[in-house]
Amino acid sequence: MASGFRQFVVHAKVTVLCIVFVAVAVIVFMNRNHKTNFWPGASAVEVSTLWLMGATSVVSILSFWLLTKTRRVWAEWVELRKERELTDRLAEQEKLKQTLDERERRIYDKLRRALGDEKSQP
Repeated sequence: MASGFRQFVVHAKVTVLCIVFVAVAVIVFMNRNHKTNFWPGASAVEVSTLWLMGATSVVSILSFWLLTKTRRVWAEWVELRKERELTDRLAEQEKLKQTLDERERRIYDKLRRALGDEKSQP
C-alpha cells in the first residue's frame, strides 16, 4: 500500500512540475515582444519585459537565499551563546562544588580532631 501511495506522490509532483513548466513557457511566449520603459536609472531606454522578469526572479531568489542564510547564522549564534552560558554555569557549579567539598573536609577534620582529643582526655 505504501508503494502505491509513493507512486501517487511522485506522479503528483511530476504533474505539478509539468504544469509549472508549461505556465512559465506560456508567460515567456506571451511576453516575448513586449517592451517596457521602466528600468532603475534608465527610464528612457526600452527594456524587454522578459529581461525585467528574469532580473526580478534572480533578485528574489538571491534575496531569499541571503535571508535564509542570515536566519540560519543567527540561529547558530543564539545556540552557541546558550551553549557558552551553559558551560559557564557548569564551571561555576563545579567551582562551588569544590569549595563546598573543601569546607566539608575542613569541618570533618576539625570534628575528627575534636573527637580524637576528647577520647584521649579521660
